[in-house]
Amino acid sequence: MRGMEITQIIIVASLCILIILQFRRGRGGVDAYKDAELEQNNRRIGELEKQVQTERSEKDDIKGQARQLKDAYIKLEKEEEMLEREKTDLSRKVTKFESGEERRQQDFERKIDELDSAKNRFDAERARVIREDEERIQQEIEERDRMWNDHENNVHSLLSSLCKMQEHSFDSFDNNNLPEGFDGSLKPDFLIEFLGQYVIFDSKISRRADNIQTYITDNVKKTAKKMKNNTSIYPAIFFVVPTDAIVELKKTYFYEGGFSFYVVSPEALAPILASLRKIRDYEIAEKMDPLQRENIVSLIADLDWHVNFRNAADIFMSKLGVEILTKARNLDPEITQEVKTKKENMRMPTMNSADMKSMTGNVDTQTEEIRMLENPKASIPQQVIEKAKNFLTEKLQ
Repeated sequence: MRGMEITQIIIVASLCILIILQFRRGRGGVDAYKDAELEQNNRRIGELEKQVQTERSEKDDIKGQARQLKDAYIKLEKEEEMLEREKTDLSRKVTKFESGEERRQQDFERKIDELDSAKNRFDAERARVIREDEERIQQEIEERDRMWNDHENNVHSLLSSLCKMQEHSFDSFDNNNLPEGFDGSLKPDFLIEFLGQYVIFDSKISRRADNIQTYITDNVKKTAKKMKNNTSIYPAIFFVVPTDAIVELKKTYFYEGGFSFYVVSPEALAPILASLRKIRDYEIAEKMDPLQRENIVSLIADLDWHVNFRNAADIFMSKLGVEILTKARNLDPEITQEVKTKKENMRMPTMNSADMKSMTGNVDTQTEEIRMLENPKASIPQQVIEKAKNFLTEKLQ
């Protein structure tokens, strides 16, 4: 803007000088002084023109610089626009990243909460399992203690009942009712008389379930020491322990001080007594005179023949029944179906368990029942029979 003002001033000044010169020439003469002044003005004009030229050059330079600045400005605007776009993209990415980071933070916090919840549930479940295990272990301990507490009485009651049964029939004793010759140093729980000696059944009580094997081994040694040189004791001694304790023992047979020790459960007592009974009966039979032995042999032979004959008869009758049933199936299909329908409505005959028990345990009752089958009585009331007698008597008279 400054260059344009200077140029305008120079042009206006030149026009004024020309006008002055024309005015002076119109008057017909030029003063020397004025010529000198004109020359000076021309020089000045030349300087001004040079200055104008310089100003124009500067103006051109300024225009070039302006164009450069404009290009630079345009370039800067483009760069700014590009930077703005990049900024927008970066802002969008930052926003997206921040959103994703926020979601990740939320997911992380949620997972932390879930982990805490899972840990709490796990701790609660572990506490529950531990509590249940402790309760179960306590119940097992209480049950084992109860089992051991009741064991001695149960064994004594079972042995007493078994010895009274007809198939065993042993004289028995306990630590409150010992046979003659037993002092206070030896008080076994239960004894039975067997071939002039006594068989000991000793129920063992131990709450130390983890050391039951050691407990039994120690008792074997202590008992053998007490029984030493005691000829009234049969050389087979039975230690009775609960059934659950048997499985915990690795060794159930011991031989100590001339005695055989057997560790058995209550379920084994009945077979043991049955075996001892057979041994006793065999020993007694060996001591019988020939006539007694012959009578027993004859009786056994009769029983053997009767059982075998009855079995054969039952088998024969069963086969005959099967043949009859097979023939019945070959009847007319309609009749067969009617028979089947009739059978479906029939009830199975019932056996009176009390009558069966009565007849099984009493031979006289069986004999009476057989006699009634052979000579049945009429099921007619006595008063009807009396009336019939009176009626016939009147008719015959």
